[in-house]
Amino acid sequence: MALFLLYSLLFVIFILVLFTILRRPQHRLPLPPGPKPWPIVGNLPQMGPMPHQNLAAMAKVYGPLMHLKMGFVDVIVAASASVAAQFLKVHDANFSSRPPNAGAKYVAYNYQDLVFAPYGPRWRMLRKISSVHLFSGKALDDYKHVREEEIKVLVRALADAGTKPVNLAQLLNVCTVNALGRVMLGQRVFGDGTGGADPKADEFKSMVVELMVLAGEMNIGDFIPALEWLDLQGVVAKMKKLHKRFDAFLTTILEEHKVKVRHGGGQHTDLLSTLISLQEEADGDGGKLTDTEIKALLLGEKLEV
Repeated sequence: MALFLLYSLLFVIFILVLFTILRRPQHRLPLPPGPKPWPIVGNLPQMGPMPHQNLAAMAKVYGPLMHLKMGFVDVIVAASASVAAQFLKVHDANFSSRPPNAGAKYVAYNYQDLVFAPYGPRWRMLRKISSVHLFSGKALDDYKHVREEEIKVLVRALADAGTKPVNLAQLLNVCTVNALGRVMLGQRVFGDGTGGADPKADEFKSMVVELMVLAGEMNIGDFIPALEWLDLQGVVAKMKKLHKRFDAFLTTILEEHKVKVRHGGGQHTDLLSTLISLQEEADGDGGKLTDTEIKALLLGEKLEV
C-alpha cells in the first residue's frame, strides 16, 4: 500500500511538471516584481517558519507591491498601508471574495458564512443582517445589560479567588465569549463564567481550540490543487470530523430555538431568534435565509472573537 502511494505521488508530480510546462502562457499581463519561484512549489519554501518577517524582508527588496507564487496560486502582497488601502477601500468590490481553501469548504459550510461567502446578493444579505442586528448602535444598547451582567460575574470570580492566583486571560476570554454567546444564542457557551468545570463548555472550548490549530496549518492542497485528493497532511480529514461536531452543536441549539420561537411569541431576545424569524421574510437581494446559512453565520461570528 505504501509503495502504491509513493508511485501515485511520483506520477502526480510528473503530471504537474508536464502541466506547468505546457500551460506556460506565451503572453502574460505584467505582474508586480517578486522573488523567482521554484518549480511546482513556487515561493512556499521561502516563507519559512516566520512568514511575516520574511515578507517584510522581501518588501525591502521588491517594494510594497509584490507577486508570489504559492504552489500554483498567484498571490499579490500589499506590504504598506497605502497599497493596502487600494485593495480594501478604493477597489474593495473587486477584491471582496476570498480565495478557495479547505477550511471554508469543509468547516464553514462550503463558503456559506459571512467571512468566506463570495461577494454577491447572498453576502450582502448576510452583512446587512449582521450590521443591523448585531453591530448597530441600537443592538449594542439592547444588549448592554448582557455585557454588564457578564462583567459582574467576572468581578465576582476575581473577588472569590481572594489571594489565590487566577488565570486572568482565561477569565477575560470566558467573559467575552459568554457575553457574545448570550447575545447570539441566548445562553453561555463557556459555563457559568466563573471558570469552573462544565463538560459542555469544555467540549465547545476543545472544538474552538482545535479549529484554531487547523486554521494555522498550511494545507498543501490549497496551493497545489492536484494534490488535494491525497490529503497528505490529514488536514481535510480532521476538518470534516470537526465540522460534524460543530454542526451537531449548532443544529441542537437551532432546533431548540425554533421550538421556543414557536411557543414564545414574537419577542426576540437573541440573534438566533431573530434569524429564525427572518426565515419567513424574503429579502430583496438574496431571498430567504436557510438553516445552513444561519449555522454558518453563527459559526463565523462566534469564531471571529
